Amino acid sequence: MKHQKDHGQTLRDMVESALEQSLSQVPTGRGAPSSAAAAHSHSTPRNDTSLRGCVAVGEVLDTHHPHLSGRVLVRWLELDGKEVERWVQRERHLSLLEGDRVLMTLPVGWSQWIVTGALGREPRRAQPDLQNTRELRLGPGESVRLLSHEGQALLTASQGPDGPVLQLGEGNLELKVARTLRLRADTVELHAGDGGIEFRTEGDSVMRARTIRLN
Repeated sequence: MKHQKDHGQTLRDMVESALEQSLSQVPTGRGAPSSAAAAHSHSTPRNDTSLRGCVAVGEVLDTHHPHLSGRVLVRWLELDGKEVERWVQRERHLSLLEGDRVLMTLPVGWSQWIVTGALGREPRRAQPDLQNTRELRLGPGESVRLLSHEGQALLTASQGPDGPVLQLGEGNLELKVARTLRLRADTVELHAGDGGIEFRTEGDSVMRARTIRLN
């Protein structure tokens, strides 16, 4: 029995000695890392921000790079609080304008910031491109007429008492678009003569209104 007790005591001493030896190889103290953290610190540099996923909010300053397509000039604050302006890549589906607020992402394992999203923007009026716009000023009672190669009137534009008037030439009119045709106005009116109105569709017909009146 004494031999077993001494043998057990020896095993415990061996375990404690091994633990003390392993702990003595790692600096101890309040700011000392654990053994797992110490091993990770050797394989992962602390200053390598490309190995940490980060997100920031930036402001678009320019959308046309002189040489590289798909890059926009963005101003944002980096991790250290420093304000930077840099041409960065954007996701291909994003359509950005100057002044837009965007989400800047530094993906894990990547060394460059990327514009991955855009925040909602306030409604704004489109700024006309005056350099590529041709103007024709009409006097009172004047109109502009677009003619075909045979001399037939295709389109006539004039100023009416309530606003612009577009008058199409004789014959049928066909409006063809690849995807969606939208008409936006405060009030939409359709007036047809004796020929009537005919609606055709190969899909579902949906009508939404607060009140629907027939006849």
